Amino acid sequence: MPHDIIDNRTRELAPEINDFLADSVRAHFAVGYFFLSGFEAIAAYIPHLDQLRLLIGNVTNRQTVAQLVEGYHHLETTRRTVHRQRMSGAQAPIIRAETADSIQTTLELMDQTDDAQTLVLSLADLIAQGKVQVRVYTRGRLHTKAYIFDFDPACIHAQTGAAVVGSSNLSLGGVTHNTELNVRIFGDSNHAELTRWFNELWDEAEDFHADLMRELRRSWASSQVLTPVGPRPVSPHDVYLKTLYTLVKDRLEGRRDTELL
Repeated sequence: MPHDIIDNRTRELAPEINDFLADSVRAHFAVGYFFLSGFEAIAAYIPHLDQLRLLIGNVTNRQTVAQLVEGYHHLETTRRTVHRQRMSGAQAPIIRAETADSIQTTLELMDQTDDAQTLVLSLADLIAQGKVQVRVYTRGRLHTKAYIFDFDPACIHAQTGAAVVGSSNLSLGGVTHNTELNVRIFGDSNHAELTRWFNELWDEAEDFHADLMRELRRSWASSQVLTPVGPRPVSPHDVYLKTLYTLVKDRLEGRRDTELL
């Protein structure tokens, strides 16, 4: 019988997100963790959107205060600690910087392929165009996973939008093969309430799209791209390739491509 349950076992999340994106003009994702591998699974459907708002948690390995006290102190102590954290914005710049450092590390560990380079550069361009806006939630732990879609009025839909809510982060495992539990949400009243909830968190969060674009632009993927004022600075990856070529070029020059392959 038809159902709206998505567990990545009998029904994967990535195709469901892509189906919704194909009929949407805007989308709003709130996820605890964001990885480029997850973005890659849905990247083809992002450029035609008017806007994607991406709200992410602090993606570093550093534990938040709430996580540190959980399991060790009384629940009321946890509540007071989280309340103090939300009332103070002093940690926000630190968390934003740590999140940027974590994304830089992720970029460094990516397989340096043509597809990966295309993904990184396309995301940077979407941010530069304003199509993708990113904020990081610094006022406590963001543990939510919600994918909200505003349908295109030109498409034939009985509702203004829909959503998927559950356990999947925006990672390759989260949207494809991890055992997860998500449910599709329909109905104008549900869509309106989820949008209100997202907007409230979005207003509390810190702008991060400039930080993310900076990390993408300074990564190995952008090192060979020409700018209006000339080539980008040489990256460690360039140095590695140059060194490797210097070591083996006497065995390469004059040989046919077929032999090298």
